[in-house]
This record gives sequence, structure tokens and C-alpha cells, in this order.
Amino acid sequence: MMNYNNNNNNNNSGISAIKLLPTPEEVEEKKNGRRKKKVPLPPGHSQLDWMRKQQQMPPLGGVGHVTPSELQKHNKEDDAWTVFRGKVYNITDYLNFHPGGKPELMRAAGMDCTEMFNFRHDWVNFESMLLKYFIGYLVPEATGSVSQE
Repeated sequence: MMNYNNNNNNNNSGISAIKLLPTPEEVEEKKNGRRKKKVPLPPGHSQLDWMRKQQQMPPLGGVGHVTPSELQKHNKEDDAWTVFRGKVYNITDYLNFHPGGKPELMRAAGMDCTEMFNFRHDWVNFESMLLKYFIGYLVPEATGSVSQE
């Protein structure tokens, strides 16, 4: 079940984007000390494999600025972007490496995942995991669509 609020501001910046929030069931699970189970991943798709893959690839070419409406278009398994702390990342390549499974990570595609990520993974350094997948910054609609800096 998707839980989002279209009226929340993105990191108090005044930029409105759909936010992925924990469901009441997820909040209750965490409160009771239960955690979601990891899913079995195919060989070569561990977190260590992901870090090796990222080290070997050049950075993606960023577009500079992304509006909320442009972000929402990138919500498919072959083209998935998300926002974390006002920065837009391409998570497409990471989908098959996510320990919680592709469907769980797809919940964040085309949305701001900051609150959900902090709820689930407050000990994980998101930015280092996706450093080379940085696309640009989320900007208000008034600035126009995707643009080069």
C-alpha cells in the first residue's frame, strides 16, 4: 500500500513532491521491534557486489535540476528515480540489489523517499551508496522542467 502526502514540503525547502511515508503497519512493526525480512537475492547481487559495481563505473551525467512533475515520470522498473534530502538519484540499477526486494524499493520510485529511508535505514549512508547515480536537485515547478546547469 502506498502512503503519501502531496502537501508535505520537501525537507522544509518549500518544494512540493509526493513523499513516501511508512504505513501504520510499518510503524507498529518498528515500535514492536520487528523488522521486515530480507529477500533472497541472486548470486552477485549482495551489498558488497553493489559497492564493487559502483566503484567501477563512471558517474552518470546529471541533468542539474528536476521538477516534481518530472520526477513522477520516472516510476518504472526500467527508469526509476527518487529524491533523498532534496537530491534526485537514479535507483534503476540498484533495484535488483535492494535487500528488501525490488517491489519494496519501487515504492520510492518517482517520489521523495527521505522520510521512509530514515524510518527504515537511519544507520545507512544513502548518499555514498548512490553517489555515482546522482542526477540533480529537486527544484520548484516554476523553474521549468529538467534543465542542464
